[in-house]
Amino acid sequence: MCGRYTVSADPRIVAERFGVAPAPGLRPRYNLAPGQDAPAVLAAPAPRHVVFALGTAAVLATGAQAKPQINARAETLADKPFFRESYKWRRLLIPADGWYEWPRRGADRSPRLYRSRTAACFAFAGLWESGSFAVVTVPANPLVARVHDRMPAILPRDAGKRRGWNPRRRPAPARTAPPPPVRAAGGAARVRAVGSVAVDEPALIAPAAQAQGDLFGA
Repeated sequence: MCGRYTVSADPRIVAERFGVAPAPGLRPRYNLAPGQDAPAVLAAPAPRHVVFALGTAAVLATGAQAKPQINARAETLADKPFFRESYKWRRLLIPADGWYEWPRRGADRSPRLYRSRTAACFAFAGLWESGSFAVVTVPANPLVARVHDRMPAILPRDAGKRRGWNPRRRPAPARTAPPPPVRAAGGAARVRAVGSVAVDEPALIAPAAQAQGDLFGA
């Protein structure tokens, strides 16, 4: 994942989807970038809607890792010092309804937008630290793998209640981090204007309506 995603639904609808009260100051986002405020849902001690910034730096990190980290690999969450404590105690849900990937190979390096065909809101798995968060990533499914080898860990609707992503429950092993769901379908579309963080408008997500492919399939 390259650090840009969408939460294009009305914030009130997003809050209702996760069973929390709306957080103040939110608006639909079509190009959410690192360092910007974004909605997040904390599962414990009771579900609540908060506004955190994308890109977390662990308190004890030094050297190159002292820079904000926007992604955390699911396979190493329980082992790497940078995210180990956050994985144990500071997990959260990140509302989203799409994300962008930049191809790593090929002549066309235009970013691709991935959304479900229903445009439904889902959740990325996330870890938080001092008012900021990182998105947990997993190996890409076949559709996304055509462009990038990683994708966000997309959680089921009741993820906050399950053993695997509620920090009040015993953590599941990182190697069993939830895979992308298989119930929805979607596709990828080329979206050139998303390269500028200043562009944050509904037109960015319009091409996804014509895209084809099984986004959440195996």
